[in-house]
Amino acid sequence: MGSPPLLELRGLTKRFGDFTAVDRLALEVASGEFLTLLGASGSGKTTTLRMIAGFELPSAGDILMAGAPITQLPPYKRDINTVFQHYALFPHMNVAQNVGYGLRQKKVGKDEERRRASEALELVRLGGYERRRTWELSGGQQQRVAVARALVTRPEVVFADEPTGNLDSRTGAEILAFMREAVREFGQTIVMVTHDPVAASYADRAVFLSDGRIVDEIDHPTADSVFDRLRTLGAK
Repeated sequence: MGSPPLLELRGLTKRFGDFTAVDRLALEVASGEFLTLLGASGSGKTTTLRMIAGFELPSAGDILMAGAPITQLPPYKRDINTVFQHYALFPHMNVAQNVGYGLRQKKVGKDEERRRASEALELVRLGGYERRRTWELSGGQQQRVAVARALVTRPEVVFADEPTGNLDSRTGAEILAFMREAVREFGQTIVMVTHDPVAASYADRAVFLSDGRIVDEIDHPTADSVFDRLRTLGAK
């Protein structure tokens, strides 16, 4: 008998009054998979991500991590980190302190924190930037710091909520390449929300939502296949 999926949603539902944002969603994500959720505004993708992270309580259904229910756990007890569109860095900390923040919360020793923060910064091509202040960095460099911070504790899952939304195409491609590298190098599991077909092409699987339900999925997506599917959904 095979091992359970790393992340599983069973009948996940979220209602806001009379409006159903997510409707009986069923989804499995394997360990080491890079999955992306796509759909128009209001399709339920961000609400789904917020429920998995613990920022919203489901109206019904269950969320399981490695077979264990986490539906009622607060966010800080879920082994999940998030890369946001707006970086969300701490301005009073330098780059190394930002990256090492999660390690300090886990009571990792200072030497170990410095070593692992430096390794994470090397992964995103920011080795030597440890003492820089965040306001000295470009937008792309700040997002690289955010990616390093999300990866450094090796969480079960990294969420990426429109991680390239504020970046130009070249810088966005670099960020996605770093995330792809984390999947290859560490077996990191990543769930990304995006509306960008090019960003989705970095994933192993693209799942399409409409009206809070999964309506299609594509293995090994390309920018063209994702664009065609989104266009079809938009025409409905």
